[in-house]
Amino acid sequence: MAKETIVTQIKLKGIETLSSYAAFTLEGEITARVKQGKDSWVITERNGVAKGTSDGESEAIYIPNDKAIKSIEKNIAPLLPKKIVIKKPQDILDAVAAFDLKLVEKAGVNKKKWGGNACLAASTTLFQTLLKASGYRPWQLLKPKGGIKTFYFPNIGFNMVCGGEHVPGTKQDIQEMFFFSMKNKSVKSVFQTGVKFFKQFEKNLVRDGKPTGTAKERGFVFPVQDNFEGLNRIKECAKQLGLKDNEWAIGTDNAFSEIQKTKQLREEGKYDMHFSGQGVITREQLIDFNWSIVNSAPNFVTMEDPGSEADVTAHKMMTGKYGDQVQVVIDDAAVTQMRFILPFLASPKREQRAGNSILIKLNQAGTFTETCLATEIVLGLADPKRVESFLKARKDLPQVLRDLKEVGVNSLKDALENIKKGGFTVFFSHRSTEGSSEFLPYMPLIYGAVSRKIWFKAGAPNGERNLQNYNPLIRAELEMRSKGIKTAIASWKGLPKEVQVKL
Repeated sequence: MAKETIVTQIKLKGIETLSSYAAFTLEGEITARVKQGKDSWVITERNGVAKGTSDGESEAIYIPNDKAIKSIEKNIAPLLPKKIVIKKPQDILDAVAAFDLKLVEKAGVNKKKWGGNACLAASTTLFQTLLKASGYRPWQLLKPKGGIKTFYFPNIGFNMVCGGEHVPGTKQDIQEMFFFSMKNKSVKSVFQTGVKFFKQFEKNLVRDGKPTGTAKERGFVFPVQDNFEGLNRIKECAKQLGLKDNEWAIGTDNAFSEIQKTKQLREEGKYDMHFSGQGVITREQLIDFNWSIVNSAPNFVTMEDPGSEADVTAHKMMTGKYGDQVQVVIDDAAVTQMRFILPFLASPKREQRAGNSILIKLNQAGTFTETCLATEIVLGLADPKRVESFLKARKDLPQVLRDLKEVGVNSLKDALENIKKGGFTVFFSHRSTEGSSEFLPYMPLIYGAVSRKIWFKAGAPNGERNLQNYNPLIRAELEMRSKGIKTAIASWKGLPKEVQVKL
């Protein structure tokens, strides 16, 4: 058990640093005085926020870096507490929640006034500072009273094939295609399989005279014939490695907001499959296309963004027709915002739900606590009082209650209970941290102690930024096992409760 920790003299500033997307981004830096018993020292922690991605009006809105730095100095730093006493892990979460609530109340709608990037840099760096100062590990924060019986590491989506907006000139409408190793008993062996798969895929491209360059998430970029070539190559690679259907899985991030960009397409509920050259199709035809992708492999398990961010109807159609056969992950339409997640998942009727899994991104939420609350709502772990307090601070509660009534749910309490019964999943995503920090892995490491319904993607198993999101999982597993804690992989039981994959 860590000693009582007292953190004082907390000083915050913003710094402009390079991001991994050839741009400058914002980094928060906190220095503080830490005291444990007779020992005292100064700690410095930093965390950068993702830049150049996810900038919709419905999520945390970023402002120019220079303005964000001034906002931190003028608006945010003065809100930091003078003293934080940590006697138990919950004290860390409570202290950050109290700070984040002030940010939500004062930063403007979607944090546009003070800057979502400024708020996130401050919030995440404060959490990281308190965690490091106290000596607690992220997997200890939600440790059950009886101890961790089994800690579950997430199913990890390795990006293998990139298309869509990521690849100019492609004939693939789907933005990303993933390989999942489902046979391994340790997270290290998951990465070992992922590395073998990546190298075999590269060999096959060389064999066929294809380029082996990679895109933003380090998945391969090469000329494809159609939307199915990447999927077929993943299946070929699995066969070459001798993997049985129940030992691996496949999935996609369709990112179909990219093919419904015009006002006319949105009003008509249509999509322009312009990458593959299939032309404009109806919403119903899109759902048929989605099913053809899911049906292309018996172990196809997850599809992200089956419709555009403006087309909740498409997500409901996909969930209603196929939500018992595939994980339907919602990103662009939900943007890690409680006000969307609650009505999307709360209905007891599948045909009224938009998805059965939610993508979780820190940069969309704008604070650490809001990210945690979004996660906990989906996993059925949320504290109703804290959810309500943040919804009130955002002035979202009245609209949320109206939206819930439209799907036949009469109260916030009923919504949270329905979602808990649903057995839904969270899919933690990259694009949530930058710089030297290894912040993103905190999310699966926090929740693997209390849930098996977790997934994680941070790109292919290569590239420095991706590995800084993956390697902490290996180190955490080693430490837990050295302490006698049983660890496992989410695997097939990590799917939503309603999904039945027949292999």
